[in-house]
Amino acid sequence: MLGYCGIHCDECRGFRGTVGGDMALLESLAERFGNAPRDWVCLGCQPAQQPFLATFCAGCAIRACAVARELPNCAACGDYEGCTRLHDFIQAESEQVVRTMALLRERFLRGQAGQKG
Repeated sequence: MLGYCGIHCDECRGFRGTVGGDMALLESLAERFGNAPRDWVCLGCQPAQQPFLATFCAGCAIRACAVARELPNCAACGDYEGCTRLHDFIQAESEQVVRTMALLRERFLRGQAGQKG
């Protein structure tokens, strides 16, 4: 599963701790970031009404924007190229996320071009 921003949820320690029932992993996140283990219980940021969302992710401005625009992910946004919030985030996250979003954007644009023709 991918987040709106292109992060693969399997790479997230909160997601892995939740789906694996690994309380020690959730506790280590809580210790590191100064909150409670339950704050890291997460099944990914999608769908928009996800009831099991990490507290950090619930406050994510990128997620909030995608949800408000009713997008499947940020690659489907008309403002994708100019979105400094998204691009600053994915550049800082990893090269893998940058490549993932580029592939999703290319696929989205190809689909859009096909609908016009």
